[in-house]
Amino acid sequence: MKTQKKHWSIIIILLAGFIIRMVYLYYFKDTVFFNPFLLDKHDQKTFILWAQNILQNPWYVNGEAFYMAPLYPYFLAVIYALSSGSIFVISIVHLLMDVCLCYFIYYLGRKVYNEQVGVIAAFLVCFYRTSIVYSATILSDGLIYFLYIAFITLVYLALQKPSIARWIFAGIVLGFSALAKPTIAIYLPFLFIGLYLYPKKELLPGRFNYRLQPIIILAILLASSGVTILPVTIRNYFVSGEFVPICTNGPVNWQIGNSSDSIGLFYYPKGELLSPFSIAFWKLFFTKVNLFFTSYEWPQNLDVQLIEKVVPVLKLAFVKFGFIVPLGVGGLLLFFKNWRKNFIFITFTLSNVLWVVLFFVTDRYRLPAVGCFSVCAAYLIVWTVERLKDKKLLIPVSLWLFVGFFAFFFNITPGPLIPDESYIIFSNLSIRNIQYDLKQRDVKKAYKKALMYFKISPEDYRSNYLLACTFYEQGEKDTAVSFLNNTLRLNPDFQPARDMLQDILR
Repeated sequence: MKTQKKHWSIIIILLAGFIIRMVYLYYFKDTVFFNPFLLDKHDQKTFILWAQNILQNPWYVNGEAFYMAPLYPYFLAVIYALSSGSIFVISIVHLLMDVCLCYFIYYLGRKVYNEQVGVIAAFLVCFYRTSIVYSATILSDGLIYFLYIAFITLVYLALQKPSIARWIFAGIVLGFSALAKPTIAIYLPFLFIGLYLYPKKELLPGRFNYRLQPIIILAILLASSGVTILPVTIRNYFVSGEFVPICTNGPVNWQIGNSSDSIGLFYYPKGELLSPFSIAFWKLFFTKVNLFFTSYEWPQNLDVQLIEKVVPVLKLAFVKFGFIVPLGVGGLLLFFKNWRKNFIFITFTLSNVLWVVLFFVTDRYRLPAVGCFSVCAAYLIVWTVERLKDKKLLIPVSLWLFVGFFAFFFNITPGPLIPDESYIIFSNLSIRNIQYDLKQRDVKKAYKKALMYFKISPEDYRSNYLLACTFYEQGEKDTAVSFLNNTLRLNPDFQPARDMLQDILR
C-alpha cells in the first residue's frame, strides 16, 4: 500500500505540473511574446528562422560554421515540420519535455537519498515559476535543462545497475548535451574523480579491475559523446574549412562576461579581456557569484517579472529562485557529510553554478543548477523532519538559521522590480503585434493584446490609440472615440488619432 501511495504522489505532482503549464500556455499564446517571428532582436526569432533554414538545407544551412550550439535549432526544425509550423504545438512539446524533466528530478532525489526527497524535489520543480515560463518559449534553455538533468540521471542509473550499454547511452546524451550547450564539459573531470571515490566498486559488469573501471567509463563516455558530436564537427569543417567542434560563440560569451567593463550580466563590453591570472578577473568572478545567488530573476529575451504581470495565472507557480536555492545550499552542505558517495552529485551541482559564473548570469542559464538545488532543498526538509523525530534540535536549528540568513542576504531587487527597458521592449512588441493582427484581420487577437498593453501602460498614448483602433474594428465607435480623446490628451500632436477621430465624427 505504501508503495502504491508513493507512486500516486509522483503521478499527481506530474499531472499538476502538466496542467499548470497548459493553463499558462493557454494565456501566454495571446501575449506579444508568443509569436517568435515578430520578436525582432530576440533569440526566439533567431531560432525559428534558423529552423526554417535547416528545413531548406539541413547540411549547409547558411554555409558557415555554426555560431551557436546547433542541437536546439535542429530539434525545433523537426517539430516545426511535423506540426506544419504550429507554434502552439511546438510549445506543447516543450511543456511535455519539462514535465519529463520533473520525473528525472524525482528519480535523482530517490537515488541520492530516498523516495520522499524525490517527491518533494519534483514538486518544487513542477511549480518553479521560471521553468514554466521558459518551457513554453521558443528558446534552447528548456532543452539544455532537460538534457543536463537527463545525463546525470543516466549516470546514476548506470551506477545502480552497471552496464556498458547504459554508459554508452549516457555518453550519447552527454554528446547531445554538449551540442545543446558545450559547457557541460566542465563537469567531466569531476565525474572522473567521483567514479574513483564512489563506494560501490562494481561500476562495470565482468571482471574489470576496479582501479581501471573509472578510466574505462570515461573512455566510453568520451567515445560515445564524440561520435554523437562528430557529424557537426565534420559539417563545420566541410562548409567553412575551419576546425570547429561545435560552435564559435564561446570566445564571444567569454568576452561578454570577462572584460574590464563587464557587469556580470548580458551586456556587450568594449574593454579589454581580463586575464584569469589578474586580480580584476577574480574580483569580477566573485561579483558574478553574488549575482548568481541573488533572488532576482535577471532578464534576457524575457522578463519573468513582467510575464507574471502580463499572465497573472503564473502566480500559481509559487516556487521561486529565492526559495529553492537557500534551502538547496543548506541541503548541499549536508551532502558533504557522506561526500565520497555524493561527490558525483555535489560536483554536478557546483559545475552548473560554475559554468554560469565563468561566463555571465541570466535567469535562464541558472535552470540546471536550480534543478540540482531542488534535490538538495528536498533533502534538507526530509533530513530536518528525521532529526526532529529523534529530538535532535541543535544542528537543524543552526542550519536553518544559516538558510534564513542566506535567503535574507541574497533577497535583492536591484532598482525597480521591472526595469524601464523591459517596459520599452513590451511597448515595441505590443505595437508590432497589434498592427500585424489588424493587418491579418484578426481583431480578437489584436484586441486582447491592445487591452493588455493598455493595462500595463495606461498613460502611454500609443496603448490608448491602438485600443481605440481595435474597438473601431469591432464596431464600437463610441468607445473608440473615448480612447482617441485619451490619446490626444496624452499627446495632442499625435496626428493619426486626430485624423481617425475626425473621420468617425464626420
